[in-house]
Amino acid sequence: MIAEFYESWRSIRKKARGKLSHEQARHFHENERPYVVIISDKNRPQYIVKMTFNKKGFCGVLYLNENLDSELVEAYVLIGQQLFLKNVQKRYFDGREISLVTYLYEVDGRYRKNFFIGGKETDDVEYGTCDVSNHFREMIQFMNYDSILPEEARRGLSGG
Repeated sequence: MIAEFYESWRSIRKKARGKLSHEQARHFHENERPYVVIISDKNRPQYIVKMTFNKKGFCGVLYLNENLDSELVEAYVLIGQQLFLKNVQKRYFDGREISLVTYLYEVDGRYRKNFFIGGKETDDVEYGTCDVSNHFREMIQFMNYDSILPEEARRGLSGG
């Protein structure tokens, strides 16, 4: 797998914008300017790491399918010196209809689960609690996104 850097990823167009060199991306990271890392196999992008550095979220990972649609999105916020998995969105594609399930987690374990069908929220909202101890991840550094990436991407980037 290879990693390339860009200013942004346009989900609707399924294209990246503003190619960055390694040094430019490092500068963006050090100055907390938004950028994306596109992690690709030989044929297509598979994961997009979005670095946002803002109060609503610190970073996120988009898991892309063969059509470059994001089937799974994980968003992290900064809590102390760690990242916390705050939001998970799972998309299900059935022809033209897209269904979505979202989970919004709190540090104390409370969560809210919402369902969307055809772009519209349903009345089926679930509230509950769960163990969120595995939601905490190490803070990431430039070029070391291991704590938020799936094993397959970590192995591929390290060459293993």
